[in-house]
Amino acid sequence: MVAWPDAPVLEGFLRRATRRRVGLATATGAAAGLAGGVVVVVAGRLIGWPPAVAVVLSIGLAASVAAWRAAATSRRAAATARLVERVAPAHNVLVTAAELITAPGRVPAPIGARVVADATRAATTTDLARVFPAARPVGLLAAAAVAWGVTVVAAGRLPVAGLAGGDAASGAGTTAAAPAIGAVHVRVTPPAYTGRAAETLDDPPRLEVLAGSRLDLDVDATAATLTVETMAGSGAATGDGPARFRASLVADRDGFIAIEPHAADGSSGTRRILGLVVTPDRAPAVRITEPARDLFLAQADRALDVALEADDDLGLKTLALTYTKVSGSGENFAFTSGEVVVAVTRTSDRAWSATGALPIDTLGLEPGDMVVYRGVATDARPGATPVESDAFIVEITAPGSVAAEGFAIDDQRDRYALSQRMVIIKTERLLARRASMTPEAVAEEAASIAAEQRQVRAEFVFMMGGELEEAAVTDILSLDEEAHAENDADIAAGRNANQGRLEIVRALRFMSQAAAALVVPEIPPALDAERQALDALQRAFTRSRYILRTMTQRESLDLARRMTGTLADLGQGRRPAPEPAADPTAAALRTALARTASLAAGGATTGAAAEAAAIAQDVLRLDPGADAVRRVADALTGAARAFDAGDAAAARDGVDQALVALSAAVRARVPRGAGAVAGTESDRLQGALADAMRGTRAGGGR
Repeated sequence: MVAWPDAPVLEGFLRRATRRRVGLATATGAAAGLAGGVVVVVAGRLIGWPPAVAVVLSIGLAASVAAWRAAATSRRAAATARLVERVAPAHNVLVTAAELITAPGRVPAPIGARVVADATRAATTTDLARVFPAARPVGLLAAAAVAWGVTVVAAGRLPVAGLAGGDAASGAGTTAAAPAIGAVHVRVTPPAYTGRAAETLDDPPRLEVLAGSRLDLDVDATAATLTVETMAGSGAATGDGPARFRASLVADRDGFIAIEPHAADGSSGTRRILGLVVTPDRAPAVRITEPARDLFLAQADRALDVALEADDDLGLKTLALTYTKVSGSGENFAFTSGEVVVAVTRTSDRAWSATGALPIDTLGLEPGDMVVYRGVATDARPGATPVESDAFIVEITAPGSVAAEGFAIDDQRDRYALSQRMVIIKTERLLARRASMTPEAVAEEAASIAAEQRQVRAEFVFMMGGELEEAAVTDILSLDEEAHAENDADIAAGRNANQGRLEIVRALRFMSQAAAALVVPEIPPALDAERQALDALQRAFTRSRYILRTMTQRESLDLARRMTGTLADLGQGRRPAPEPAADPTAAALRTALARTASLAAGGATTGAAAEAAAIAQDVLRLDPGADAVRRVADALTGAARAFDAGDAAAARDGVDQALVALSAAVRARVPRGAGAVAGTESDRLQGALADAMRGTRAGGGR
């Protein structure tokens, strides 16, 4: 056990403080016992007991209560440090030191010694008489002793009828209690498909439940009727025995539950506000992990191994791999769907993985066909829509073909469009690595580059407004004059009267030759065709080439009329400026802030609890899912309960916390730099001044 030099001094201080607490608690208990002894003496006189019996019983009652109070206080000796901290704050060092003395091994010795030394220094400057004042307990004991003595002396002369009459008189003055809510018990039953057990919460300030959960409320209240209000509306709770009510609802969105008691005469008590946070059941997440990219194959001669995984917040129900075969061309596409048998590995109820073989070798794929595959997962939520992963394709390449648009395939190639220079670089790299690669790998990568070359070619075709008439090109260097002469309208408009269009046609022809050579694969001829296509593109996009049609200029500006005329009568148009749209949420938060400030200024007045609960309910109506709104509602709800219990300090703390949270929420809704924006009236004045100054200058004035 670790011994700290200042520990004995601190322990002695805590023992003295505990003894003083126990002594004062004993005095308070004796006072309460003597007060009960007064009742015993009077009752014994009425019943007819001998005076000695009544006195002995009253003394025994006083001694028993005093002993019980002393024992209860001594059992809570650990609370002495906390009570000292409450009156003489020492930054919680006394409480920490008291805990370390009982369990010194929790911290290193130097730290413990420092904490105990600081606590001892704080203890030596603390006056126990100020921490545990004796005036009130001693005064109560003295008053109770005097009352007991007077009662013992006067018991023999106390008229029985007078007592009875006094009881009757006192009973006649009782009044009915105001409606109030005691305890609220909420049984939360999650949806059956989740498999979660129900739980019961007692007096919760806020409920955080899963969407679709059933909430059964048992409310202890002194009331004739009870209403339960939510964001969807309000209804009456059903009575279940004396002073007990029941209500049920289904949690489907964020909001609140407001419980309000009513008396038989129609008066209402303080409502109880429970914040409601509903967590939706999210859809599963499924993804393809292998190969997780589009593939372009020269032949469909093998099955494709596919791996996928899925996870869910509650639990998965199914995981599958599906595919769609796309065959045909033009307007005659055929679609065939199927599902692959997969081996599922269940890491847990919420995380699964699976592997399967996509049988592209048995689907009868031909050049130009493709297979689109994706993972599909579902959870146990009734009516849930299956969730699909990102889709990937396997395309059997063919000369001149390009992946058709409109399918659910990854748009990565469209997002990162390749340039002709990049196609050349990829081909050069393939040519450099060809000696170290297998023929199958060379053919697969060459087919992928061919598809990229076709994509670049398609981009230029679409840029020119559609498919070009390549039949009009008799050879790679000249156009067919007859086909050119037939396009009289194009020639008249000037669309074909430039060298740039001819260079684009040449580049497209070279791109087609490169794509066809890559499919074979013949890498050197393909590289030569790609470079010639790049040269043609560079010639097409020089400064002297114009691809787009040029428009004739029918009119020109009359320069002689520029900077003429007078501006004396010229003025700005006076149009009403639209007022900026007000933010209803910010306005409501400002209103709540003003009401809360008024509540803080008024203190614990009549109706303070009801006002705090009403503000909390109005704030929750704004945005029950926002954290700032929840903090405000929780603080105001706690303040309302403290007002009802008569705890002014706790109520004040709750209102202060609500004010701070509301101020932060209002500040967050104010636009940055709003104070520097001029108003519409200032804009009107500036415009009028500019008009007046312009007229003055035109008239020659100053």
